[in-house]
Amino acid sequence: MIVFLWCIYLLSAFLRLIGWLFFRLQVKFRKPIKASSAGKEVEGISVVVCAHNNRGGLQKLLPVLLDQQRVIFEVVIVNDRSTDGTASWLAEQQKQFPLLKVVTIASTPENWNSKKYALSQGIKATTYPLLALTDSDCLPLSEYWLFHIVKQLTLSNTSIFLGYSPYEEQAGLLNKVIQTETLFTALQYFSMANAGYTYMGVGRNLGYRKSFIEPHLDDFPFQNHLGGDDDLLINQLSIGPDAITCIEPESFVLTFPPPSLKAWWRQKRRHLSAGAQYKPFTRKVLGAYWLSASLFWLSFFMLLTLFG
Repeated sequence: MIVFLWCIYLLSAFLRLIGWLFFRLQVKFRKPIKASSAGKEVEGISVVVCAHNNRGGLQKLLPVLLDQQRVIFEVVIVNDRSTDGTASWLAEQQKQFPLLKVVTIASTPENWNSKKYALSQGIKATTYPLLALTDSDCLPLSEYWLFHIVKQLTLSNTSIFLGYSPYEEQAGLLNKVIQTETLFTALQYFSMANAGYTYMGVGRNLGYRKSFIEPHLDDFPFQNHLGGDDDLLINQLSIGPDAITCIEPESFVLTFPPPSLKAWWRQKRRHLSAGAQYKPFTRKVLGAYWLSASLFWLSFFMLLTLFG
């Protein structure tokens, strides 16, 4: 029994080490963009934000979006059935800011998830060939967020931009768990994308070419599934080596953590339900990694008990 546990422990530890090195090195030594900016046409970008009863979040976010520098852009806010005064506030903002466009959703069709329907309608209203997505409870950390998306998509000539969205640092153990998990998830999808196996992105900091999603706006991937407007979309439509990643701090988008363990667990359940719809290859790779992690800790604690 002890010999068997030692074998399981050492094998799983080896697999975890290999996995960690793969994740770490793929992110650290990402292949540089080889294309030259010479002769490249400057492409405009449309920011799409869906908001449901979050006027307070929009009041913080909109000034940051409108202050973006070194890009040609517009901001499209989708007011998704809000009843908190969002509509009147946005109407006032439109009078002041020509770059702002508002799309109002009165109701969601029965066969659609509300967020995905709102997103599809917002994208239909955009003007420019590049798209940037974030949520109404997020904040880009610099005025050059859009610049980095445009630069990466234009010079690399790829379809998808994958960005990092850290949670705000707060006191408490739950926040440390959320911070760690968010960083490790980013290492996973960044490294897989850098290796040519793009499988997900996060809608808090995501960009792509309009041509990538436009053919699917009336037949959105898993359009009636709760969640997955980001990771399921990328997983279903990506061909693998069609994404560019960016770890420049100026490209980060800050988001605010769930206020309680219950809220965090509800969020995690939604993410896990989306993961069950990934392509078979993605499920196998991620499943193998988490199986090795489970076996590592299980065998570790069993050995600790036997020798304790």
